Amino acid sequence: MKAKLCRASVSGMPVAVVGIAATLLTTLLSPAQAHAHACDRTDNDRREASRVIRDLTGEIDDMERAIIEALRLQTGQLSGYIAQSARAVSGALDSQTRLQAQIEREAAETEAMRARRPSESACNTITGLAGLAASGEASAIAHARASAIESGRITGDRAVVDRPGAAAGDAARFAVIAQNYCNAARAGEDTRAGDPALSGRSVPGTSVCRGEDALHGADLRAGTLFDQRTFASEAELRAAVELSRNLAAPVVHDPPALASADTDRERRRVLLARAANARSALAADYLSQSRALRVPGAALGDWAAALRQGPGRDPDNPVSRYELLELLASGRFEEPDWFVGLQAMSAENLLRELVTLQAVSLMLDWQRYRTDERRGAIDAASLALAVEEMRRLPGLANPLAGAN
Repeated sequence: MKAKLCRASVSGMPVAVVGIAATLLTTLLSPAQAHAHACDRTDNDRREASRVIRDLTGEIDDMERAIIEALRLQTGQLSGYIAQSARAVSGALDSQTRLQAQIEREAAETEAMRARRPSESACNTITGLAGLAASGEASAIAHARASAIESGRITGDRAVVDRPGAAAGDAARFAVIAQNYCNAARAGEDTRAGDPALSGRSVPGTSVCRGEDALHGADLRAGTLFDQRTFASEAELRAAVELSRNLAAPVVHDPPALASADTDRERRRVLLARAANARSALAADYLSQSRALRVPGAALGDWAAALRQGPGRDPDNPVSRYELLELLASGRFEEPDWFVGLQAMSAENLLRELVTLQAVSLMLDWQRYRTDERRGAIDAASLALAVEEMRRLPGLANPLAGAN
């Protein structure tokens, strides 16, 4: 009966508490005492055991709550660590993505810049083209000056013929030829007095030809003008001028005075003389243009020397328009490096090279057109001269003379 009551008295308590309490009772009471006082309601030990059990139950509850709180805090910290790790990984991935995108963008920009970078030959060509405007202006000025001088010389303009240093008159030109373009030894004049084998020839100091041996006949050689790319000295230009005068207008004709032309015959003679002067001036202008193209006009000697690695090109000398066009249209292609460079050109640079060649071709076409104009005028003047000579044939000069 007591056992049942004991079991009934503790049936409402948790099993874990009952177990703990039983363990404590077993420890605190000896076996005999525990058996003797287990169900004695009047005994104070029972109350003490109940107090101990309650205290232990409270401590166990506190421990459970502490454990639960610690687990909750640990779970929160772990979640925070996981979230922070996730953010760090996400930020690193974003940074890597941005860095990769920047690298790709810079690579694309670099490739675009490389593709649009002119080739070395194109840069050289552009450098040469920069001097065409300056050389063209110098050529135009030289042509206008030469045409004015030659036309004034042909028409007997005293402001030109009598100008000091112009060498426009016949006597002045003769002196220039003897001084510069006629060498005594090569002309057969005696320069060694006392030699019996040369008796009868002039003695030293009296020779008419006093020019240098290298310039002998320079006013007669076509290469004096047409073999020059740029006149490097005043002597080369003067020799070309004398060659042009020998070809187009070797002597000066005194024009008939207009005041004395009081008859039809005299007026006709004046008109024919002016026509002859115009034709001579046209021929002289054609040669003046050739000389003007070779006048120094652009300080691009270093560039020209780099393109043409041949003798005779002084980097310190300026470049004429003729030489610039010759280098751009022909000289560059005589160097094997240009053909080698074509193999390494990108599609964009190859197109630039083609456009540059087309531009140079157009310049040459324009220069050729201007030359053809003058050549056509010379042909027209030649035809007119032939017709004029034809009119002097019997029956045409006086049509009435052949009538019955």
